[in-house]
Amino acid sequence: MLNIWRISWRNITRKKKRFVLTLLAIIMGTSFITAMLIADRTTKDVFDYYEEMYTGNADFWILSDEHTYPEEIINTVQNHQNVDETLMALDKQTFLDLPGEYSDSQLAVRITGVDNQNSNLLKLPVVEGELDNEGLVIPETVADLLHVDVGDTLSFREMGEVKISAIVEYTQLLSSPGSWERAASSSFRMMAPLDLLQERAELNGEISYIRLSTLGNDEKLFRDIQEELSDSRAFIQPVVADDRQSNDVEGLYTFFYLIAILTMFISGFIVFNMIYTGVIERKKEFAIMKSLGYGQISISRLILMEVSFIAMIGTIIGVPIGIWLGDLFMMTLLGIFEYDMVYSLNWIMPTVISLAAGVIFPVLFSMFPIYSAGKTSILENLKMGANTSSNEKVHWIRYVIGFGLLLFFFIDSPVSYISLILSVVMLSPLFLKIFSMLIKPIILLCMGHPGRMAISNLRKQLYRNANTATLLSVGIAVILLLGALSDAAPENYANQIKSNYGGDVRLTAEKPWSASDLDKINDKEFVESSTLLTEATPITWINKDMHLRQFSIMGVDQNSLYYDDFNYTSFENNDTLSIILGERAFREWGGKIGEDIFVHTPAGTKPFEVIDVAATSHYSGYVAFMDEEQLNHQFGWENSFDLLIHLDENTTEESVRNALWSEFGGFLSKMIFVEEEIASTTSAFEGMNELIQFMLVLVILLASVGTANTLIMNTFERTSEIGTMRALGFTRLQVKTMVLVEGFLIGLAGVLGGLITGLCLLVVASNSTLIGDFVTVYLPVESIILTVTAGILLSLIASWISSSAASKIDIQSSLKEG
Repeated sequence: MLNIWRISWRNITRKKKRFVLTLLAIIMGTSFITAMLIADRTTKDVFDYYEEMYTGNADFWILSDEHTYPEEIINTVQNHQNVDETLMALDKQTFLDLPGEYSDSQLAVRITGVDNQNSNLLKLPVVEGELDNEGLVIPETVADLLHVDVGDTLSFREMGEVKISAIVEYTQLLSSPGSWERAASSSFRMMAPLDLLQERAELNGEISYIRLSTLGNDEKLFRDIQEELSDSRAFIQPVVADDRQSNDVEGLYTFFYLIAILTMFISGFIVFNMIYTGVIERKKEFAIMKSLGYGQISISRLILMEVSFIAMIGTIIGVPIGIWLGDLFMMTLLGIFEYDMVYSLNWIMPTVISLAAGVIFPVLFSMFPIYSAGKTSILENLKMGANTSSNEKVHWIRYVIGFGLLLFFFIDSPVSYISLILSVVMLSPLFLKIFSMLIKPIILLCMGHPGRMAISNLRKQLYRNANTATLLSVGIAVILLLGALSDAAPENYANQIKSNYGGDVRLTAEKPWSASDLDKINDKEFVESSTLLTEATPITWINKDMHLRQFSIMGVDQNSLYYDDFNYTSFENNDTLSIILGERAFREWGGKIGEDIFVHTPAGTKPFEVIDVAATSHYSGYVAFMDEEQLNHQFGWENSFDLLIHLDENTTEESVRNALWSEFGGFLSKMIFVEEEIASTTSAFEGMNELIQFMLVLVILLASVGTANTLIMNTFERTSEIGTMRALGFTRLQVKTMVLVEGFLIGLAGVLGGLITGLCLLVVASNSTLIGDFVTVYLPVESIILTVTAGILLSLIASWISSSAASKIDIQSSLKEG
């Protein structure tokens, strides 16, 4: 007796083209799932790695709202019994002294002096040289731009020359521009020994902050230091690895999972189509097996083995391809960002998940055919001329459910997206029937009798063909929605940033702005007005899951210009400790308006009532706002390091930059124009568009595999019919044309359905309170052209495969089979 695996292998390879196409669908689906899971986990690892590198192994740091504070303030802190290690740091702004015609803005550099470059509280991945606590540490980007190496010296204005001791990889602490164009708006960052910087900058005994790690009992240490620093300008905060202010990648993860689910759905349906059609074709075979003593479970198990066999083969091939795609995807994705980030591909767990998913999801999609095979009736299938007509009542129920699901279209909820897609699936046969009626005159005019037969064949297998077109429609609709969001987001982000940035340029200094500084700025011809921006940072708080998080709190009053969608009266009418959260901060917190959020203050952890949510562009909404007087009182934050300036309309960006850097360059650490902020925020979307278009082609390609599979099944089911047609005078070319037209119509129906469904999804998204401000109702022209071209072209290629097989059908053998 043959081994059951050998029987399964013979059964699934009986129709070789169908087997290859179904196997290809599983390979593509599994590889996409693997690639998306790898991209998701690796991206998270990259950002976590660089955030942890920035925070080091520190547990707390002591900061101040002054530029510096004396080392003596923290002498007792360093000797505390629970303190393990400390790292003192001083930030000083200066200029490089280089030959050539460079502006002050291009030569600006911030040097961080530390008392131990080898401290466990620092993570500096050395590329060349060593951390000897004697010379400069510079990032690779700076070394390449300045053409310097370890052992060379760099000159600084008023600070002389310093030797380079080490070159390190990219790290947030030393993030620097990699081009002179970027250097005009972003300072270089380097590291030097603390004592050397204090001496050269004439700041002996002064530091900007101190990091410390503990031996345990962090809560007691925190309270002790808080009490000790209560009469000083310094304050202690826990060190929290929270990069949400600088990295807004939540939507990126959603994109990864959405593509993975979409490819799984399409691949699963292709497998379902193959198995279900095979079961229908083998009904008499199953009836004979039952008559010989096989039970329902035995037949179902046989089909299950066949599905498992092809699933395992596809998964084994698809997962390695997915790992390669994941690596390629990561290189493309990280290429979007300005800095040269390194990554280690996180592939082990995604591979395990993909191996399991690759075997399980084809089986799940095939459960109905497996059950149907086991339930085969002996009498009905052995009788000649068994009734195989479809149940029209079931079909009308399907249509009623489809129209009912459309009612959710008017509900502002994520459910509306799912219901709309399910409605498309349910109504697809009706859509294909109407579509074939409308296009029939054109097809008859262009293709004649083969076109008439193609329309007729399209309706004979209406539900199978409609489901195949639906695969393409759903894939196109989802990708078009993502593309429209990506296209519309830059303009909407730009409008939002302009509305609440508060000025044309934001200046950040390493020391508080003084009254004399403001007078000098306001006297400039190009300055119309200026506003101090009070921002307490970093401030640690606790979300509802009891996890520490960190953001900035901005002080506001009735004259503040840099907030949107909430009124200052929210604070005036509230006598309690109150706070307003940005949208992303509110989501991360997890509470409701009216509840308390617990925030670390110099006087201890205090509850603040959340009284509103702000739609703000500052830090992508990961920020909080507080009445300025309350901020001063609760946090002791009386100084402002930031200044917002409104410029005269006729002023050029270059003249403003040169004038301000020349006069305030000794302590000015950053100058960001609103247009630069917009460009920085929206730059990632350009790379995202390319990725989305790439995914669009891949999804259409996967759906086209389904089209080819369907046409081949249709062709082999009509072998006798095609033989009869050939006997009556149909030429091979006419048969090939007929099948090509069928594939063209399925592809065209899928493309049109996808465009219509995509437009409906955009309408839902534009009316959504969650993302409505960031999407408009339109279909991007480039995506439409790519969709129509790729959809129809790949459908024709898929049709060609089956048409070639149809045209080669032998007349005599097909008539004998009939």
